[in-house]
Amino acid sequence: MSSLKFDDSGEAIAVAVIYETSTATQKPLLKSLKVGNKLMKKALGFKGFALLQSQDGKQVVALSQWEDLDSYQAYTPMTSYKSKGKEGATPPPEPLQTLVFEVVASQTAIEGATPALRGKEAVVRFTQLTPKDPNDGEMRSQLLNYVEEIIEEVVPFALQSQPIPQSVIVLKEVDSGDLAIISNWNCSAVFEDVGKPVTEIAFGDDLAAIADTKQGLYDVVTIIPSAPSNPK
Repeated sequence: MSSLKFDDSGEAIAVAVIYETSTATQKPLLKSLKVGNKLMKKALGFKGFALLQSQDGKQVVALSQWEDLDSYQAYTPMTSYKSKGKEGATPPPEPLQTLVFEVVASQTAIEGATPALRGKEAVVRFTQLTPKDPNDGEMRSQLLNYVEEIIEEVVPFALQSQPIPQSVIVLKEVDSGDLAIISNWNCSAVFEDVGKPVTEIAFGDDLAAIADTKQGLYDVVTIIPSAPSNPK
């Protein structure tokens, strides 16, 4: 089973490239991104890639992980979009955002398990916390301090709620001060088993004063793991 593993040690980073879509444009964009990122796994420092489509049809997220920031910045797309053939696709539009995250913390439902997205049946809740004024240093500092509360209270609560996610990953954007929380379930059938949808993460009123919160459910449609190492 293909997987995208999250490394919260060392200098590893996760990059989320977010595109706005509609129900009509989401599928063509996914095709374009699949073609455009096939050779990414050959890039130095590449650790994995996943395409996520929002269940409401409004967004696509291209999520990749790299050994360090230098590896990502050195990566140059090596693809050409063919105009003919079954892989033909038009170049994607400019993204809404490109966010470069450090992995602050990760926890799993099973002790000792590796936090990861596994298989194309996975479902992801992507929660983004954005400072109301990114230029306000005090506000950004308050939001960063909120990370501790998220790790101590929000993450354990998420891992106890039904259906139980396999892992919860907390991310911090290196420049903007944004925070993101990725909760993932490895099989969509789990929602039918428990007979209830996933509820949004509840935050305190104090957070609403300093940050805008956006949450959405995404289906994993593609995972490109890193290329296996060659012992030679």
